[in-house]
Formats: sequence, C-alpha cells, structure tokens
Amino acid sequence: MERPKYIAIRIWFVSLLLTFSSAVAMGQTTYREPIYLAYIQGDMSRWEAIIRLMEERSDDITDEERKELVGYYYGYIGFLLGTDQKDKAQGYITKGEKHLNALLKSAPNDVTALAYKGSFIGFRIGTNKFKALTLGNESISYINRAYKLDSQNVQAILDKGNLLYHMPGIFGGDKKEALRLYEKAVLRMEKHQNLKQNWLYLNVLTTIARHYEEEKQWQKAVQVYEKILQQEPEFSWVKDTLYPAAKRIAAKNKK
Repeated sequence: MERPKYIAIRIWFVSLLLTFSSAVAMGQTTYREPIYLAYIQGDMSRWEAIIRLMEERSDDITDEERKELVGYYYGYIGFLLGTDQKDKAQGYITKGEKHLNALLKSAPNDVTALAYKGSFIGFRIGTNKFKALTLGNESISYINRAYKLDSQNVQAILDKGNLLYHMPGIFGGDKKEALRLYEKAVLRMEKHQNLKQNWLYLNVLTTIARHYEEEKQWQKAVQVYEKILQQEPEFSWVKDTLYPAAKRIAAKNKK
C-alpha cells in the first residue's frame, strides 16, 4: 500500500535534484521556491530534503549560499525544538555553527552571521535549559553586537526581537519592544526585499499575529492573518487553522 507513495516521493526527490544540479551549473539559485512551498504547505520533510541537497555541495559554495543554508537550518531547528525533537535539533545546530564559524573567520563583522550565531547559541539553550547560565550571555552578546553594528539589518532586528520576546522580564525581556522590532523587520522587508516566495516574511507576520492572540487582541490578529493571506492565499496553517479560529473568537467577542 505504501509503494505508490514511496515512488512519488522518490520521483519528486530525483526531479528536484536534477533541477538543482542544472541551476548550479547555470549559476542560479533555485532553493528559494521549493523551501517556500514546503513552508506554506507545512511539509517539513521536504524542507529537510532540500537541506540535504544543499549539504551535498556545501564544501564548494559561496558565502551567500552558506548563509542561505544557515537560514534554512535556522527555520528547521525552530520547527524541531517546537516539536520537542531536541536530539535531532542538536545535530543541525552543530552543522549550522560550523558554517557560521567559517563565515565569521573570513568576515568577523558580518552582521547577518553574527545575529545567526547568537541565535544558534540560543538554540543550544533550547536543547538543554541548564545551559542558560553558561551560554545566555554569549548569545546576548552576539545578537547585541550585530544590532549595534547595523540596526537596519533584518536578521539582526529579528534576532533582537526573539531575544527580548523569550527572555524572562526579570532579565530584561520585553514583549512590547519585541513586537516593535518584529514590525520594524516587516517594514524593512517590504521596502527592501523581494516578498515573492519569501517564507521569512510570512513567518514574521505570523509571529506578530500570534503575539496579538496572546494579548487577546483578536481583531488585530485577524487583520494580520488577512494580510498574510492576501500575500499568500495557500499558506495552509494560516488559511485552515489560525485565521478561522481567530476570526471566530473575534466575532464572538464583538457580541
């Protein structure tokens, strides 16, 4: 019974490999589209397959491609930690840090790499809370350094926001300031980035909407979800789950 499904997956994987190989030969990057489709469809097994394809040539990639791969690790590790797959997450954290160390060795002030480095250290805390005392300050230091070097860098803005959002208030956490930073990142992306097939843009908007839900500001959450669906009508998590639920609660609270 599983054979047709296996064959379909195998055909997809081989065709994806051929497409990527052709693109590499022509000097093009085609990872953006399949990663985006995996994201909006909630297909993280496909996301991981794309990472594996990139890893096959990771010894012969440019710094920009290396950062792209780190970005995909970044998204996948967040998913793994969110689904309590800590051991698997640790493996990808190690891989990501290897690439980040290489980037920072050649460019110590690369703002995006510094921000990622701080977040990957934070991911290590996510796999073992007891590491917070020893690694917390190191993570904060990298992220603050990145933001200080370039407060308009989207990755630095996002990681500064994540830091403030998840840090306990007693240690300086501030969810209101985190929200301001997320909104700042959205504005920067809307002004300076290509929003077509941009999974990170949708992810930040979703984070903002979820924040409004936490604050019981359901109408604001609905408005953000509607903005997301205007950008990408087929984002399954928002279309099928988050938006209908928020809309229902917002309507109920109006009565």
